Amino acid sequence: NDFGMLGKNDSVFGAPLLGGGGMGISDSAFGAIFNNVMKMMESQIRNMDVENMDLGDAKPEITRLPNGIQIRIGPHMRGKPQPKKERQPRVISEEQRARMIKLPRSEAKTDVRRFSDRVVYELSAPGVEHIDDVFVSKLESGYEVKAIGNKKVYVNSLQVALPLKKYSVKDNMLTFEFGLE
Repeated sequence: NDFGMLGKNDSVFGAPLLGGGGMGISDSAFGAIFNNVMKMMESQIRNMDVENMDLGDAKPEITRLPNGIQIRIGPHMRGKPQPKKERQPRVISEEQRARMIKLPRSEAKTDVRRFSDRVVYELSAPGVEHIDDVFVSKLESGYEVKAIGNKKVYVNSLQVALPLKKYSVKDNMLTFEFGLE
């Protein structure tokens, strides 16, 4: 009888596959070493002095999972997200209302600068000295700006669809910054 190259038992199911794919001694040793390394990494990360590291808003969050650990580094939202506070519309005082009626209206000279992440409008408005004398209204097609100066009331329409980030008054210039938060 010729039993072939493998002999009487012709199956290879009990033998480890080429490349160590079967469950042999090397696999269990490797698994034990890998588990030990994962536990050591987890303890090292937990013992890091996270408070003294400068990560900005990003703090690592370490979670132990059944098949390893998970590390997330980024801004966290613990609990519920903070609702944005609704801004109450500012009320025009009687003195401001009288000045708006009495003074002539004019359009301020506008300069637009476009950046990759924002758009800045600069309005030349001589006589406007306080931020309290500037009123911004959101319209369907952009924003309307009314600024009360010493000799004129400046009324401008800004055609921009971006949200208003901030505005300021400095050296007879009104600066409006639009962009994504």
